[in-house]
Amino acid sequence: MRPFLLLALAAPAFAAPAEPARVPVFERMLAFNLPADMVRANDRNNGTNILIEYVPKGQTLANWTRLVTIQAYRGLGRSPMKSGDIARQAFYPASCTSGPIYRDGGERILASGLKRSIIANGCASLPAGAYPKALKGAGEQNYIMMFRDADSIYTLNYAVRGPAFVGKAPPLSVEGGEAILRDIFGEVTLNPIAPAAR
Repeated sequence: MRPFLLLALAAPAFAAPAEPARVPVFERMLAFNLPADMVRANDRNNGTNILIEYVPKGQTLANWTRLVTIQAYRGLGRSPMKSGDIARQAFYPASCTSGPIYRDGGERILASGLKRSIIANGCASLPAGAYPKALKGAGEQNYIMMFRDADSIYTLNYAVRGPAFVGKAPPLSVEGGEAILRDIFGEVTLNPIAPAAR
């Protein structure tokens, strides 16, 4: 997994208007509301890993203030590791030396049989080189919805970046990850794609 892509935390700004998005990830369809001002800045799929990133119009992967990320890892769902251990390995901001944040809200089994976890992570002040294109000295917060089925791991992330908040409370609630993700994305579903529609 690529922890540097999953690290993120900071500034506010929920974009209220949103548009329905449907994104195929392997044999499933991820459906959620995408903030209307977000545009796709990255789209990679090598058959085993998927990485899709959205930034506000006019921003880039180097200077974003808000970031929506979709990731999927084929085969990782078969790992004998517990989901909490996979999440910690992927999302704990190990490179953050000033105010690291990490909270795993635990795993729930949804009616569909999918396992889902909500994770919050971040850094009060990013060090240089925390991840490629990290903005040194910025504060970041990231809220991650992680799904697991028998084969794969899928994530939908919302990150915000702004001024450092060393010695202060983070701009957004660390405990409120589920509510924040619901406000941003609405109802999120990850349903199988019918074989005929693939």
